[in-house]
Formats: sequence, C-alpha cells, structure tokens
Amino acid sequence: MKNILVLTLALMISACASTGVVPMGQDTYFIGKKDGSTGLGVSYKVKAAVYKEANDFCGAKSLAVETLEVVTTPARLAQLGSTELKFKCVAAQ
Repeated sequence: MKNILVLTLALMISACASTGVVPMGQDTYFIGKKDGSTGLGVSYKVKAAVYKEANDFCGAKSLAVETLEVVTTPARLAQLGSTELKFKCVAAQ
C-alpha cells in the first residue's frame, strides 16, 4: 500500500512537468504541460505557466511571443488536463 502511495505521488509530481521549448522548424516552437492537480476542468495556472515559459524563452532573445495555436484540454475523471502552445518569437511592437 505504501508503494502505491509513493508511486501515485511521483506520477502526480512528474505530470506537472513541461516539455520545455521544443523547436518545430521554421522558427516555430512548442511547449506542452500536463496538469497534475486534482479536480476537473481547465487549470489556468498551467496555461499561465506555459505562456510564462514561452515569454521567458522569447524575452531572452529580446523578442515577443506570437501565438500560433493554443490547445487546452480540461481534466476529466481519470484524465489529466493539459495545455499545448505553438508559437513564434517575433520583434516586440
């Protein structure tokens, strides 16, 4: 029983991890993040964290994020929610 609890906790912690910024080609990038929190629906904290990561990445190049596509999947019973962002870094306006 203790092993199951430890395994469940480890999965919940790792489920919150981001893919990091992944190059997709032609100056396009992707970030995906699962929501390991309990509850149903959309986690705005995860969505905000994905945008923060993208802004930090582009900001390090003195550029701004241009969202190409954002997909937010709400958490459901026995399914973690997630946010996926495809973006470009463009000159700040």
